[in-house]
Amino acid sequence: MKDIEQLLRMTERPQDYTDEELQQLMNDPDMRVYYELMVKAEEGFAQRKTTRDKSMRRWKIAAMFAGIILLSGLTFAAVHIIRGQEPVERCQEAVVAAKPQPTAVNRQQSETDTIRTFENAELQQILTELADHYHLDVAFQNEQTRHLRLYTKWDTSAPLSQMIERLNNFEKVSIRQTDNQIIAE
Repeated sequence: MKDIEQLLRMTERPQDYTDEELQQLMNDPDMRVYYELMVKAEEGFAQRKTTRDKSMRRWKIAAMFAGIILLSGLTFAAVHIIRGQEPVERCQEAVVAAKPQPTAVNRQQSETDTIRTFENAELQQILTELADHYHLDVAFQNEQTRHLRLYTKWDTSAPLSQMIERLNNFEKVSIRQTDNQIIAE
C-alpha cells in the first residue's frame, strides 16, 4: 500500500523525484500495472469530460435557438398587436374630427371661415367637391370606396395634399393625386 501511495505522489508531482527514483518505481511489475491502470482511468475521465462538454454545448446551442425563436415570436406578436391598435386610433381621430356642437361663436365664425364640414357624407361627394375646388377630375378604382361615409372637416384655403393626408388616415381609404386627377383606390 505504501508503494501505491508513493506512485500516486510521483505521478502528481514528478518534479519532486529524480529520474532514477521514477525509473526504479516503473521497473517494479506491480507498480507498472498500477501505473497503467491509473493512466487508463485518467484517459477515461478525460473522455467522459469531453463527451459531457460536447453534450453541454449542444444543449446550450439548442437553448439559444429556442430563445431566438421565442424572441422572434414575441416581436411578431407585438408588431401585430400594435398594428391592430392603429384602426382604433384612426377611429378615435375620426370621432375627434366629427362636427362639434354649434355655438353662437362657431356660427358667427363659420360664415367668414373657409371650413367645410362633411357629416356622414359619401367619399364620392367629398372628393367631387375637392376636385371642383382644385379643378381636377375624380377617379374611383373600387366601387365600394365610392360609398364610404365619413365625418371630416376641410379647410378650403389649405393645399389639397393636406386634405388627402387627412382622408388617408381613415381606415379603408387610400387616395392619391396625379397631375390632373384625384384617385381613390
